[in-house]
Amino acid sequence: MKPGLINESLKLIRLYWGKTQSELARDLGVSQSYVSEVEKGNRQVTLDLLSKYSDVLCVPISSLLLFAEHVEGAPPLGRGKRFLAGKALDLLASLVPNDVKEAG
Repeated sequence: MKPGLINESLKLIRLYWGKTQSELARDLGVSQSYVSEVEKGNRQVTLDLLSKYSDVLCVPISSLLLFAEHVEGAPPLGRGKRFLAGKALDLLASLVPNDVKEAG
């Protein structure tokens, strides 16, 4: 099964914070194999799991819900991909601590 946007986003956020699957699993209270299955798209992402990710990774659940949407069909001429890429970049930028933003 191909991972969906939410699965890929959760992996991207985990990697952004420099956490291994094992570290994240411990923080979420699940097994490492569960995190792996979620990231591969082999497990459904529940609202409860999104809430845990939100708490552990300091990401508003509303931001995560954007990536939980199921999009049918191909985006017109790549605009959809650019839109979602922009949203992902905005989300990652919002996670940068203020002291790092001010130094840059």
